[in-house]
Amino acid sequence: MKVIPLSKAKARLSYYGRLCHKESIVVTVNGSPAFELTPLFEDDDLINQLIENNPSFRQLLKERLDRPTITSEEMSKRLNKRR
Repeated sequence: MKVIPLSKAKARLSYYGRLCHKESIVVTVNGSPAFELTPLFEDDDLINQLIENNPSFRQLLKERLDRPTITSEEMSKRLNKRR
C-alpha cells in the first residue's frame, strides 16, 4: 500500500491511476487519509461499483427506490395533459 499526499497524486495522477491496479493507493490531505484510488476494469459495472464503494450513493439510491412510482402509461397521460 502506498500513502501519498494530494499534491503528489495530482502531479502524477496518470501514474497512480495505473499503479492502483497493482496496489492500494491512499491519498492524504493535510496528513490525514482522505480517499483511496480504486481501480475500475473494462467489464466492471459502474453502478455496482458506486453502490459497493460509496455509502452516500447507496443511501441516495435507497431513498429514490422508497419513493412511490407510476407506470409509463400514467406518465404519458400526465405529460399529455400539460400540452
